[in-house]
Amino acid sequence: MKVDRRRARARERTEQRVVARRDAFTAARDLSVNLTRDVSVNLTRDLSVNLMPERSLSVAERPAGMEGGYRRERPVFIQYVNPEILACYGKDVVADDAAPVLEQALTATRLAVLLTDSYLLFPSSYIFEVPWFGVLLAHMEPLVRQGLMRHTSPTPELTAYRDRKAREFRQDARNPYASTRPIHVHPDLRWHPRFGDPIAPVIAEQWKKELGPGGELTGLAHTVARAWDRPYERVAHIMAASPKRLEGQAFVRRFVERTLPAPVPSQARNRLAQFLSAAYLRCYLHDLDTAILTDLPLGPLSCGLHGSANGTRGRLLSYRRLDLALRWMRVDGFVHHKASWKELVRLRSRPEFGVIASMLYGSGSADAFRLAVVRAGGSRRFSPAQTCGDALSNVAAVADHLARTAC
Repeated sequence: MKVDRRRARARERTEQRVVARRDAFTAARDLSVNLTRDVSVNLTRDLSVNLMPERSLSVAERPAGMEGGYRRERPVFIQYVNPEILACYGKDVVADDAAPVLEQALTATRLAVLLTDSYLLFPSSYIFEVPWFGVLLAHMEPLVRQGLMRHTSPTPELTAYRDRKAREFRQDARNPYASTRPIHVHPDLRWHPRFGDPIAPVIAEQWKKELGPGGELTGLAHTVARAWDRPYERVAHIMAASPKRLEGQAFVRRFVERTLPAPVPSQARNRLAQFLSAAYLRCYLHDLDTAILTDLPLGPLSCGLHGSANGTRGRLLSYRRLDLALRWMRVDGFVHHKASWKELVRLRSRPEFGVIASMLYGSGSADAFRLAVVRAGGSRRFSPAQTCGDALSNVAAVADHLARTAC
């Protein structure tokens, strides 16, 4: 009898612990849902570096309804050092613009780290096409070592990748893949496979479609037709043949222009470049299930993509919006100038910060966030953050007032 009673008491204590854990889990989950409908990161989950997801979901693996809205488990794709995209905004990564672009990249990456619970991705092409990209990676060495900065391409072997890209950039005076020197990268730099179809055929299909009636490229074709003094239908037909005439060369503006019988007028060249860069961005956003940081000091760098459109909803994250929120919470100086990469990861891993970010970029109320900041600002301890502890305290204070408002 005594043995049976001991077993019964032990079983009861076990059941109580299970129920308690389940109740705590439910309470945290409900708090997350009440604060903002768009929060997809469970407040009780450990967001440490060791539990970062190894890869984002491919298109086929995503559950129905998962495509739209801001999700913190999405990686952030680094497009703000892309040479073709920067050229659309009058910046050249090789010339005098190299220094300001590098400075912006370092600043933008600090905010990009805060906007994901995953890692940052960049195409392997940057290793070859951006002369100072090694300097940028050196500044971010802690992120590289922790696997929070990864490169993506169809193959992990950079030598084979270089050989293939050299063919795509053949007969180009600026061919960045022509060198046969050994490739040196950080040994901890991880590779992320690029899922989906090859990019060039996808862009070629979009190119032909948008040259049709009512398509995005009809205005460009009309401009070219007037400059060439040829019928629109004839010009549209000539332009539609450009993907085939490329014969495997990279689908970038200067190569496309060479497939045409006459120069593209200057007022149309940038429109051509923006369309191609936007097509590349759509492929990376879709195939890798990523987001990008836009609305940066040097320009939008979104090539005309809109965050409210199908396929891009919740994926275009405003730099200025987060920067303003950091200023309101009085942590901007710490984030921009004092925080180490480790401290930024620690800050973004707090559930309170995840809730605030989800409110800023999800369906939460901007007025509710402003009111929470105003109420938190009444505390004597809500002062400009000098340390990571100060920043965590300020963020927690704002999140606490958000929670009270939700209740």
